Amino acid sequence: MDVALIAVRAAKPAAPPPPGALRSSAAYAGRIVLFLPVAMMAGILLYFDLRAEPPAWLAPVAIVLAAGVLTVLWRRPVGRRLAALALFALLGLGRAQWQAMLMPPPIVVPHGVVTVTGRVSSIDLLATGRRVRIAASRLNGGPALGRAVRIKLRRGDDVRLAAGDSVRVRAFLFAPSRPAYPGGWSFGRDQFFSGLGAVGFAVGKLDVTRVAAPGWGGALRRLRETIAARVLAAMPPTTGPIAATLLTGFEESIPARERQAFITAGLAHILAVAGLHIGIVMGALFALARFCVGWSEFLLLRVPAKVIASAVAFAGGVVYAALTGFHVPIERSLAMAALVLLGIVAGRRALSLRGLAVAAFVLMLIEPQAVPGPSFQMSFSAVLALIAGYEAVGRRFDTEGAGWRGRLGRHIAALAFTSLLAGGASMPFAAYQFQQVQPYYILANLIAVPLTALVVLPAGMVALVLMPLHLEVLALAPMGWGIAAMLAVARFVGQLPHALIVIGPSPGWPVALLGLGMALLGLLRGRVRLAGLAPVVIGLAGMMLGRAPDVLVSPTASLVAVRDGAVVRILETRRPDQYTLAQWRPVFAHDRVAVARAADICAGGRCRFDHGRVLYLADATAAENGCGDARVVISPEPLRGACRARGRYVIDRFSVWRDGAIALRFAGGRVRLTTDRWVQGVRPWVAAWPKRWHRRQ
Repeated sequence: MDVALIAVRAAKPAAPPPPGALRSSAAYAGRIVLFLPVAMMAGILLYFDLRAEPPAWLAPVAIVLAAGVLTVLWRRPVGRRLAALALFALLGLGRAQWQAMLMPPPIVVPHGVVTVTGRVSSIDLLATGRRVRIAASRLNGGPALGRAVRIKLRRGDDVRLAAGDSVRVRAFLFAPSRPAYPGGWSFGRDQFFSGLGAVGFAVGKLDVTRVAAPGWGGALRRLRETIAARVLAAMPPTTGPIAATLLTGFEESIPARERQAFITAGLAHILAVAGLHIGIVMGALFALARFCVGWSEFLLLRVPAKVIASAVAFAGGVVYAALTGFHVPIERSLAMAALVLLGIVAGRRALSLRGLAVAAFVLMLIEPQAVPGPSFQMSFSAVLALIAGYEAVGRRFDTEGAGWRGRLGRHIAALAFTSLLAGGASMPFAAYQFQQVQPYYILANLIAVPLTALVVLPAGMVALVLMPLHLEVLALAPMGWGIAAMLAVARFVGQLPHALIVIGPSPGWPVALLGLGMALLGLLRGRVRLAGLAPVVIGLAGMMLGRAPDVLVSPTASLVAVRDGAVVRILETRRPDQYTLAQWRPVFAHDRVAVARAADICAGGRCRFDHGRVLYLADATAAENGCGDARVVISPEPLRGACRARGRYVIDRFSVWRDGAIALRFAGGRVRLTTDRWVQGVRPWVAAWPKRWHRRQ
């Protein structure tokens, strides 16, 4: 949900166009502008889906050619619109490639303990300690790197530290993790565009070699930390971390149990400070400022009340964004809110489809790498659904002339309708990104969102005002009551049957069709918008067609999953890899899974599955007795040529070292092999692997 949750309901829906106008082509003449950001988004997604980097000259040349075609076809309406869509798609592809070219190349992460020196750029407060990001880092006294390093400090390392300090620490560093399965989420791409080169953990205490001079960034950071510390000291451990998150953005301190309760109930967006929160804060400040201006005849005669209220709301939004860390979602939401306020001041609709198109275009120009992420997809789909939905049926919730019971009922209905639109539009993208669905999200949001808007955040704003007087406990107490009520709702909803449905990973094409269908439904008018139903239905059906692999090998070969009849058996070697197991859970969401240590079930280091078609070998010595007629041979250790035969697939430690995670699917007598290297291809954010690589067969 974004700031539209507040703004759309406050705005009076526009009157529908006359029926005759809907049938005229002039009624749709300006709608093509709304599809230009959609085309740009498609170009960006196309760039990230490529398996090879296009030549640097290709996008600029194609953009120039598309602009020339647009000029030639300017007087032909159909040709002009198609050329404009092609031009914006190419602009998106070119902007994404340009962003990748601007990023520094990945670094080579050394093995073993290294000495890291550099300047602290940020500090994260975790439940188990602190995590620092070190910019301009040097490894073992080498040259300054173009990328930062993020290190988890040892528990109990309470050295006084502030952003800008120069530090030295000995740590283990790791390169970005490979996806847990072919097609899984690419952490390497995330770290590439965030400027990270490596992550790790400290093996000794951190030393501050130079204390930074005080600056506004450090002062703001210390203010946020002070606020968080005072909130945590004044509130119980169950509600205090959530309150600190809402007021300072430090969400890492929330206990895992409470976080999971919010996720299961479909309330995770309340913990992620973004559009909902800044919409509530700025909406409350706007209403308060307008009410106060109404008492001043001097101001009313000289300055429009809505101008003063908009200025106060924007200033409050900037302050709240600063207190919560100026992270990307809050910056995007602040930009959207500023657009809403600008529309109010100009006497235009507070939020419109054209405004949404402008916001999307600007954000894609600034951060094209955000388009494949869940935040961008979920927030813009929710706002599009809110605007289009209220434009179509918003008048049904008009409370003018109704009694208090009618007004209460329509407000509740409007809140449920808002949750249905925002949650329903963003749910398919959440399912694609996180492989889970919360069917009771409307029930949870129907209670939790009003609590957040009417109790929790207003009380938190009052607490911030009272903190200089050391009276914040007066406001933190009701804030804690509201958070406790939200926790109770989250736990109640989480205990309902099938509160969290885990689904398997989906290919990308159904989600692309789904997005196209939602764009047609939301951006067009009249019956022609129903053309979007077909892509939506096909996309939803396509998301259900994903088939789990019959064999799956992790990027380190420490986990191997094999389908054996009606059971998927997961074999562990060495220490359990809980992270990869959690990533694999959605892959086998519809299967019965049995996890066991290979040493416990494989006599002599050998196991046969699927009627002998799959052979598991603990090491090369287990292959001394031959491999029989097994079609697939898997080992977590190097087999060094053992079991090689025509038509046989041999996967060992060297295979995953070259190609990352490997999946196999049986189709009759054929075997379809997919590797992570084949899926990711050769891209700037993919580590340089050996030239030899598997192709899908």
